[in-house]
Amino acid sequence: MKNCAYILLLMLIFALSSTVSAQIEVPSTTDINIELIPSSPKPNELVSASITSYSTDINSAKITWSVNGKTQKSGVGEKGFIFNSGDTGTTNIVYISVKTKEGELIERSLTVSPVSVDLIWQNDSFVPPFYKGKALYSHQNKITFIALPHIFDNGKEVSPKNLIYTWKKNGSVVDSASGYGKNTYTTEGSVISRTLNIEVNVTSPTTNAGGYAHTIVTPIEPSIVFYKKNPLYGIEFQTALSGAVNIKNSNEINILAVPFFFGVTDKKSIDLTYIWSINGSEISNTGSSNQVFRKKEGTEGNSFISLSIENSNKILQYASADFNLVFNNKSSL
Repeated sequence: MKNCAYILLLMLIFALSSTVSAQIEVPSTTDINIELIPSSPKPNELVSASITSYSTDINSAKITWSVNGKTQKSGVGEKGFIFNSGDTGTTNIVYISVKTKEGELIERSLTVSPVSVDLIWQNDSFVPPFYKGKALYSHQNKITFIALPHIFDNGKEVSPKNLIYTWKKNGSVVDSASGYGKNTYTTEGSVISRTLNIEVNVTSPTTNAGGYAHTIVTPIEPSIVFYKKNPLYGIEFQTALSGAVNIKNSNEINILAVPFFFGVTDKKSIDLTYIWSINGSEISNTGSSNQVFRKKEGTEGNSFISLSIENSNKILQYASADFNLVFNNKSSL
């Protein structure tokens, strides 16, 4: 009788334990891999998230995707999900729940914060005062790249000096320019001129957030622009001279040549050599950026004026320009 009671008790305990274990979802230690494309999203960029696993069958599992506590997608085999990264400073908590057909529950979460990096550059090429355009990069000039990252930590933008930078030039890491707080990189073009492909990776040592930016800069040829120097109003920068230039109501004209994008700080730099010519013959005693041309009394016609400028310290920096100086009243400036 005692043996029968003991057997019935064992059967009851086994039945209860089976019922309880079937109702509890134990978080699994099964590995799943999460991939984000792009891995470092920019603000308001679409991000593709996907999961893979080599230890369980997730094709038949119920997968639920949530962002900041709100379910966005759910279904069997839903291994991918696309969401918007949001504005700069936004934090998105992406939660993934995987319920396998065996009853295992796999849960993962990751934090996605959009990061933007502005990459700008400046170089030491010459442009005249009040020039509104950008001083362009010409052969052999020094050029400085500046990274301006926008990375947030707890709602506050991290100072650029508190981030880690990895600079690359034409695919190779520049160790000397990379490191903590190094948000600028300066390089100089060589005599073998080539396009610069500059990349920078920025990471936060505290949050592991990261950003990326790149730019391509192609060196250009320096150039010359001619202007008239008026004895009353000064240099007429509002009108560049080209083609036919007429000496009208005057017996002379003062021409100023402005060298654009040479690697000097002043047009009067001793590194620049000016060679003026008239009708193919070099004008003696020149070397200045301006030249006065006079009309001989009683003469008409035109003269071909040309100028070449070269930088004695940078052999690739050379430019030439020309115009026709007309000695009659048939055309105007």
